[in-house]
Amino acid sequence: MKSKIKSILLIILMLVSISGIALTVNNARISQQNNSIIFSNQQIPSEKQGGKEAFGENTAENQPPSVPNDRFSSNEEKMPEMPNDNRNGFKAESSRLSTVQIAIIGVCSLVFSICFVYLLMSIKNKDVFVNTDKVIIFILSVALLTSYLTAGVSVSVNRFVLKSNVKMEEIQTEKDKVELDESNTVNSEKIDLSNQKTDVTITEGGTYELSGEFSNSVIVDAENEDIELMLNNVKITNEKTAAIIGLSAKSITIHIKDDTENVLSDGGNSEYDGCIFSNAELIFNGNGKLVVNGNQNEGEGIATEAENITINSGKFVITSNDDGINAGGDGATITINGGNIYVDASGDGIDSNKNAVINGGTLFVLGSDVGGDAGIDTDAGYVINGGTVVALGSDMIETPENTGKQNTIAFSLNDKINKDTMVSLMKGDEAVISFVAPKSFKTVIISSASLTNGDYKLFTDNSSENQNYGILTDGSVTNANAVSVNNQDTFRVNSIVNSFGNKGGNF
Repeated sequence: MKSKIKSILLIILMLVSISGIALTVNNARISQQNNSIIFSNQQIPSEKQGGKEAFGENTAENQPPSVPNDRFSSNEEKMPEMPNDNRNGFKAESSRLSTVQIAIIGVCSLVFSICFVYLLMSIKNKDVFVNTDKVIIFILSVALLTSYLTAGVSVSVNRFVLKSNVKMEEIQTEKDKVELDESNTVNSEKIDLSNQKTDVTITEGGTYELSGEFSNSVIVDAENEDIELMLNNVKITNEKTAAIIGLSAKSITIHIKDDTENVLSDGGNSEYDGCIFSNAELIFNGNGKLVVNGNQNEGEGIATEAENITINSGKFVITSNDDGINAGGDGATITINGGNIYVDASGDGIDSNKNAVINGGTLFVLGSDVGGDAGIDTDAGYVINGGTVVALGSDMIETPENTGKQNTIAFSLNDKINKDTMVSLMKGDEAVISFVAPKSFKTVIISSASLTNGDYKLFTDNSSENQNYGILTDGSVTNANAVSVNNQDTFRVNSIVNSFGNKGGNF
């Protein structure tokens, strides 16, 4: 009778533990759905950036601070002054069980395992703990079963239950279908957008100079034709979709006319989810300035659908609610040959579903400071052959391939570096490169022609309140604090790619 009561109690405990696991999984599912709803209901800031609005009026309150001249001298042009942080600042919660939920599943699995193994062993012998061998078998069996149950349930829930919630969220935030007006076809070599009342469509190959202010889209629909758009102090603000849309063409070259400042801003939740969006190859030339404000929901700054993006020259200021520069779809190559490029993204700074090649230029690239994104992210790797590169992220880091022609040093820091902190990579008393970021970061990639073999130190300095965002060179640092990574504050460069981080040392 006593053995039957014991067996019943053990079976009840097993049922309770199973119920505990089920309740925990259900709680995780409900929490994920709530997070998805909250995320999908977030409102995108409506204010548009660009021109004086982007860089601030020339007042003491709004003007971006500058670095005192006695601290830095540079033979290179500084990065453009940046607007203060204008990101959404929100992210969907991770579609995984939390540590607490996994711990609860582990405890319930342990209770179930103890009861189950005891019942199984007591079938042949009511006295389970009759000798040491049986005790050892009992302990090992319980430990093994508990591990399998905890891991199996956790992996299954993450993969099948919570993943389905993510898919549900994606359906809820499906892009809006936008009806473009292609009735206004233009073929003039010079187009004053201020005189246009609806979308402007280009269907024939050639060069088109755009000027004026506009609140619709410039559409390129010229299959197998080469199109060049010359931007001449143009300002396009479209609150519903992309500012420039390449529906079809052999290639689209965007030439930024010298000594001009051009501002493109988009909005909404469009299927054309980049401020500059193209189904054709994009090429950027010219020495003017281009400000790109990717304000769409989960929208990019510059994006193609499986087509190459090449930047040869120009000054770029790109902000976005997702990736800054993106070659999506089945992937394509992002090539940077020159230019002065600043990217502040709420996703990846530069993202290619294929690969990327950096041959020159000056790049200051910031990925999300929330998590899950990197300064540079590719599916097939990227190489750095030249130029000056600083790429920052919050937790993820992808280092370049060691087939590049220029040295790179990469850090996965122990702790985040706060925004507005000056960071300098020093070789002896010489600052090889210095920069200031408008948001915090934990991963750093630095590449420069000045990064030769030898020992380096990384310093932070927040003693000055007047600083430009971007890259500075040929500087010196005062009142600086040495940064250590895993108790190491001297970093040796002796190969093309030199990485220091959570694995310890150079890996």
